[in-house]
Amino acid sequence: MKLETGIKSVEAEIQDNKLVIRSKSPLKILSSAVFNGGAKESNCIVNFQVPEDAGSDLDDQVHKDAGDFLHDEMVKMGFAENEVVALMTAAKMKNVQMETIKFEDLTLTAFVTAGAYFAATAGDEIASKETAFPFKKWGTINIIVLVDGNLTESCMVNSIVTATEAKASALREMDVRSRFSGEVATGTVTDSVLIACTKNGKTIKYAGTGTVLGELIGKTVKAALKKAIYKQEQMISNRPIAKRLQERGVTVHGITTLFSQIRPILRENPEKRIQFTEEFKRVLNDQNISALVIAGLRLDEDAKNDLIPENPENEYGRSFVLSKILQKVVIDYLSKEKTPSSKQVRPAYLSSTFSENLGWFSRSILSAVMYSVYANVVTNDSETQKQ
Repeated sequence: MKLETGIKSVEAEIQDNKLVIRSKSPLKILSSAVFNGGAKESNCIVNFQVPEDAGSDLDDQVHKDAGDFLHDEMVKMGFAENEVVALMTAAKMKNVQMETIKFEDLTLTAFVTAGAYFAATAGDEIASKETAFPFKKWGTINIIVLVDGNLTESCMVNSIVTATEAKASALREMDVRSRFSGEVATGTVTDSVLIACTKNGKTIKYAGTGTVLGELIGKTVKAALKKAIYKQEQMISNRPIAKRLQERGVTVHGITTLFSQIRPILRENPEKRIQFTEEFKRVLNDQNISALVIAGLRLDEDAKNDLIPENPENEYGRSFVLSKILQKVVIDYLSKEKTPSSKQVRPAYLSSTFSENLGWFSRSILSAVMYSVYANVVTNDSETQKQ
């Protein structure tokens, strides 16, 4: 399938599991590509998708000797060793997203393939802790930016920085979380970036966010990355709050199990437990409750990063008062009687298992949601049966 690059001298097409970009004249390239990365000149760039049906032996070869693997694949395609720069991913090549933008005499095209399964945050303790993770489902965000212009070497470095900033910004806007720390992801564990230019036209020296080139890179990379992640993962920004919690290591099953430990009827009556869980799921989908939970998650992140001013004389006072206000909003909103309530719920209900995944604010809100669901479903039902 041919793709229109918007640059006359450059053609692109998808050949089975490969994106192949060819230029009539050598492109000036700077990249972190697996094969022939660094500063190169080449007429061809390949983004290679690892076969989906790869067996365990091939998995080992791909991830332990990725350069050798790609070398062999490029030879099979008929390339000499120095004729091509190649990237590798397990993201499906049919999900590649291309964005082209023009401003005056400058044309830029970005190609992005993206999987977010192994999203990570810069600084995560992975290699130092020898964190084990399987290779069975891989991600990788590969970014290729083609510029119909003449970029200096320092400008190409600047372009890679700007493309990486755009990637991190897109992941933040989509609330993609690190699989290892639960923090906002800045990429995946095996990302690659490639900048290529045709060397046509006047010399361009800078590509920071305050330049025209930097602006075009930011716009195209962000737009292409968001669409590519949707194609690959079906991930959208406004996904259900239960999914957002799961991405932070918190499941509906887990928190309802914790709550049932202090409510005997939920432990002893499977039917009530199912009824409670289903109603809890339904309530979480309520737009207002979802917004409150998200507010709690944001407050927790700000508190963790010391962005909320503290009262030195009362370290937890301000947080405690605000959590009570949030709980009251939840309980009043979900109360069937619709009468103001002074009831507070202990956030400790959720602290034993999820203390590292949820902070004080989100625990307070979720505890209030579960209390309200319990009061409406279980307590009210019991009172009705007594009458």
